[in-house]
Amino acid sequence: FVNVQIKGWQGFTPEEKERCILKLRDELAQSLAVDVDVLKDKLNQVERSRSATPVCPPWEPDDPEGQEKESYEALVKDNGRPCYPIELGFDVFENPGQYKEILEYWHGESSHGLVFTKQLRDWESFRQRQQAIRCGYLPDRFHEFLEILRERRRIHGLDGELHLREDVAEQSKLDDWMEYQNNKLREYEGLKKKLKKCQEELASERKALAESGYSAFEEIEGLEFGKYYSMALEWSEKEGEAEEKEKLAERKLRMAKKRSEAAQSEELGERVERDRWIGWFTKEVELQRTRLDELQRLADEARRDVDPYNQWWDAKRIEWGEMREKDPKGAEQAIKLENKLAVFQKQFDKMMELGKRAYEVDSARFRAGEEVEFAEALLEAARTEDLAQTVERAALIKRTQKEVRFTEFHVEEEKELTKVLDLKRRVLDDLHSIQSLKGQMKRHNVLLDWIEQQRRELAGDSASAGRESGPRRPTGVRSGALRSPRATEASSVDHFAKTRARLQKPSMANSILSPVDPAKVSKASSRRRSPYQKVGTSCNTSQMAGKMPNDCGTFESRNEQASYVRNAMPASLRPIHSSRISKPGGKWRSGQRKNGTKVSTTGRCGEDKSKASSRPSTGGKSARSSVNSP
Repeated sequence: FVNVQIKGWQGFTPEEKERCILKLRDELAQSLAVDVDVLKDKLNQVERSRSATPVCPPWEPDDPEGQEKESYEALVKDNGRPCYPIELGFDVFENPGQYKEILEYWHGESSHGLVFTKQLRDWESFRQRQQAIRCGYLPDRFHEFLEILRERRRIHGLDGELHLREDVAEQSKLDDWMEYQNNKLREYEGLKKKLKKCQEELASERKALAESGYSAFEEIEGLEFGKYYSMALEWSEKEGEAEEKEKLAERKLRMAKKRSEAAQSEELGERVERDRWIGWFTKEVELQRTRLDELQRLADEARRDVDPYNQWWDAKRIEWGEMREKDPKGAEQAIKLENKLAVFQKQFDKMMELGKRAYEVDSARFRAGEEVEFAEALLEAARTEDLAQTVERAALIKRTQKEVRFTEFHVEEEKELTKVLDLKRRVLDDLHSIQSLKGQMKRHNVLLDWIEQQRRELAGDSASAGRESGPRRPTGVRSGALRSPRATEASSVDHFAKTRARLQKPSMANSILSPVDPAKVSKASSRRRSPYQKVGTSCNTSQMAGKMPNDCGTFESRNEQASYVRNAMPASLRPIHSSRISKPGGKWRSGQRKNGTKVSTTGRCGEDKSKASSRPSTGGKSARSSVNSP
């Protein structure tokens, strides 16, 4: 369809309209006619010159499997802990099984499935922090760092003793891993601190809006992720428009004050003529233009003074660049020596001095240009305003003062509107940040659960190695040790409930990270062993004696604490005493002997089983408190 407008169409007779339509149709047909040969030639030209449109393919690693293998080997070599066995390959993402949660964490932090590469970068960042911490606390404050770490572990309800060394090379795998765990706990505390700050700011902003009688978006709680951000962008645009209106109102207020100042000038006399009133603003324009011309002259002069030094500096930089291309190492030494020369330093200082002066003069010239525009706006307002040829100065003063009061009120209105829009935008920003931080904390909890699981495996490996090589250190970390009662009481929520739940599930395959000799695993099939129970093939009095506390004076209180923790745990998680481990033949009876030693079915040192309580555990996740520490 072609839309054609014909002047006087409504006044045409039916015959005239028909003739007009026929004429337009013929003219349009001629103008839209296409020469087939010409069109064919043009299409052939396009066909000959056509080339494939270049499309930038998405980035993909050249050899993802090779890159992952290299990252895996580097991670293991540096005492890191890969999140899944590399033998599973990339197929693990389709059938993750027990690695589902930790893979979702690392895969969300990576791209193209290169989780080992991401893990390696994260581990290398931790190693750098290790060195930075020791540079900050050594040589005589390293004990402060250890106390901070121990306090953090106590707050989070974590067991295990720290044995960090001033020299990182002297630390064991378990020491490194516990320090890495502290690093991630500190990051979690940072997220928690940010969340608390955002929540406090949100409450304050909503209170301010409520006091001003405005809505604070209480009705939009629980929106999907990203919705708050898009709404914040919309309100940010509204805030920008309000700020522009506020600036315009402030400019008008300044003009009104300037007019009021002019009206009170004695130069105008008691009766003000219109020409004299306009002349006053004309003089103001001329004054500002004279000042602008002077500053322009000074700016040009300052620029001429500094230009030779800028050219010298540009040439010097080009010279240094050519030197670096030829001999990078020798060039750096030559440049350092040249920078120390008195001639070079004098030239450089002079360039900086003249450059600063040129900047200051140029800034003053820019502000003077704005003053000229302002004076010209005042002059235009004086020329166009409705003013009699002659007016009493008192009436003119009254009129201009009224303008000042009106514009002041208008400015306050614009400021109030800008403030409200700013508060609303900040409310939306905080709602978005809170939603984002909660998601990050939830994902970080997955990482912390996995780290604690790996720590327990490492602690078990260390304990097994200690039994094979000889007596363990009294202060060593025990395999599967329970949290201390004091830490359990201080933390009402358990961060690692998911970890313990996973540990209860029997593994169908040996992990390459902590392989277990099948010969050392109990063959008992009638009972499921607790994940915290140590694996062993024999139970004798020497082992029982090895588990006794060294300090007999504190035995009774420790026994009560252990009983309290055990009774508060679910039945499936309670540690089983070594004397109660079943063997393939069935249960032991009280007083039965094994290897010539009578084994009692009572608790440690005659602990009465009747003291055990059947109270269910509350479970849950432990509250991680923020600690301003490394």
